[in-house]
Amino acid sequence: MKSLKSILLILLFFNLEWNPVYSQSSYCKNLGFELGNFTNWTPYTWRYKTDAPQVNTTPVMGVVARRHVIISDTSAYDKNTGYALRKVPKGCLYSARIGDEILSTDRANPRNWNQSLRYTMKIDSNNALLVFKFALVLEYANDHTDINEPRFRMTLYDDKGNILPNCSNYDVFSSSKYIKGFNTYIPTGTGADPVVWRDWTSVGANLLEYMGKTITVEFMTADCTRGYHYGYAYFVAECHPLYLAVDYCTNDSTARLIAPVGFVNYQWKNSSGDLLDTLQILRISVPKDKSIYSCTMTSATGCVITLNSKVLKYNPKADFSSSMFDCFSNTVGFENRSTKTNGSLAYDWRFEDGQTSELESPLHTFKTSGIHKVSLILKNSPSACRDTLTKDVESFTPPLVGISGDSTYCPGLTTWIKGYGAAEYKWNNDSKADSLEIKSPGGKFWLIGYSTTGCHSDTNHISITEEPDWDFMAHGDSTICGNGSLTISASGASAYIWNTGESTDTLIVTSPGKYIVTGNNLRGCKKLLSYNVERRSIPLVDFIASPDAIDSRHNKINCTVPAEEGVNYLWIMGDGNSEKGSNIVHQYNISNSTLEYLITLAATSVYNCTDSSSKFIDVIPFVPNVFTPDGDGINDVFMPGFEQQIVDRNGLKIYNGNEGWDGRFNGENVDPDTYFYLVLYKDSRDVINTRKGYITLVRKK
Repeated sequence: MKSLKSILLILLFFNLEWNPVYSQSSYCKNLGFELGNFTNWTPYTWRYKTDAPQVNTTPVMGVVARRHVIISDTSAYDKNTGYALRKVPKGCLYSARIGDEILSTDRANPRNWNQSLRYTMKIDSNNALLVFKFALVLEYANDHTDINEPRFRMTLYDDKGNILPNCSNYDVFSSSKYIKGFNTYIPTGTGADPVVWRDWTSVGANLLEYMGKTITVEFMTADCTRGYHYGYAYFVAECHPLYLAVDYCTNDSTARLIAPVGFVNYQWKNSSGDLLDTLQILRISVPKDKSIYSCTMTSATGCVITLNSKVLKYNPKADFSSSMFDCFSNTVGFENRSTKTNGSLAYDWRFEDGQTSELESPLHTFKTSGIHKVSLILKNSPSACRDTLTKDVESFTPPLVGISGDSTYCPGLTTWIKGYGAAEYKWNNDSKADSLEIKSPGGKFWLIGYSTTGCHSDTNHISITEEPDWDFMAHGDSTICGNGSLTISASGASAYIWNTGESTDTLIVTSPGKYIVTGNNLRGCKKLLSYNVERRSIPLVDFIASPDAIDSRHNKINCTVPAEEGVNYLWIMGDGNSEKGSNIVHQYNISNSTLEYLITLAATSVYNCTDSSSKFIDVIPFVPNVFTPDGDGINDVFMPGFEQQIVDRNGLKIYNGNEGWDGRFNGENVDPDTYFYLVLYKDSRDVINTRKGYITLVRKK
């Protein structure tokens, strides 16, 4: 294994803020894939093959199927470890996988894939601690050297792309024995290669010394360079403020000091240097007020961080009262009566309608009238202590008092109507219940709603009649495109049953045929809908673009795709223009700053089946084959602005620079002749490329 491994010991002291479980910080949005996608991550793929024929491609940005995958099944296990490795670590909802196994269908076409994910962030006091969790699955080949083997690498970079000398960097090949913790699994089957795998491992990175700077973390996996052995990894990451949390509240006789998760070793000490415990959480019985404790944490790669914490007791007590503003606005005023002993209070009001407030004593207008649950969550910074109080709160306004329920019923059945928006009710039959059961023959009903403070609504009326015809509607297309699927659905019923057995309003269809759904409304009345689903082919979009690179002089490109009847073709050429047809020629107006064009073909059939594909066309610099350094201002300098070397036919280097060759050597004009050049330029991926050839120097007599 090639691994950067050092020990960093930093003694830090921070005032504590409330963070009892070190949850994902908002300063690192989606660092742990909590959004269920790759937001804020930059994915790359490339190939590197050392066996014949050799392949070496430059990294291409973008999510690629099988190379970058979000794992959301928290109960899934990896089959290549004998189902011993969880794909998502405990306590997480998602993980990311980079790389994949080599399937039997892949082995006829060796892959040698490399893939990575990068996350860039600016370091401040809120995210100076990074915790990485990763698990590895690497197929082992005993006839490979380590550089040829499947590989995993975790690296930190500065804003210039330089590797940070941080002990969290980790680089391992499948045969590595340098860091303990690998398991071996032998798959069933004759001649199967063993798999070495590492269970979920946490590594903490202290980034305090990079405060105010931008860093990038990269996770990379690679197949073996000969193409037949795979390497992939699962991982999540978190960022936290760099401190210890304290849980020592009013009625506690024991204080809990909580260190960040993600380390393999913890050492807690008191101010005298005595070792107290080696667990993540230190429990101290009746600690002395303002006493100081430290925790030294060591990660799986040997990183060492030491943090200090001061212990204080906090006594937050949540309390509030409420009163209706009037009988018409549905607004309630809240008086905060909360208290504390130390620190400061932060308020988190949670209203039943989903709204929140951080004000000390807010006014709130509810969306509905009646009785509501209101909670005040009291946070007592800088401790981990909190208190929560939930009360029933009343609001009232006449327009929001009414009657809910169906106004119709099926013959032979009954229906219920219900009052809402008030604390008390009165019906026209003198009932004070909030609901009434209506039986045949129905009729007209009214309701008045009252608050507990004497407010009342207008009279609400409803008429109940026998069920009329009701709308039961079909939705969705009737065509399956290619090997895909379609969604058909129905609306207007309260319950659904399909001839396939499903009982939802929506059905995903993968095969053509006849599908029937029976719908029941709230009264039990039934209706049927049928769907005749057919399968149609999707258009071909695998197009040919020629040439695959253009310059300012050779700026035309021909794109063609096999034409199909009834298919419309739209080409998005990447320069703001578009073309139509199955065979097009497009001329580009190329600027000096353009490095590539992305050509996208979208094809749509008469059955509205669509598909698309894209290809990049590189833009390379135009190199002339003749230049005339005569001082007339026309073609006097060869390729100015490009790093270049000029060699004569005898192999003598007569120019090296980037200002452009002016046809002289050592201050003297060279003879008209043919000279050989080497020109360097950067492509769209910031990779330096080389162009070689010859240039004829001509001087006018």
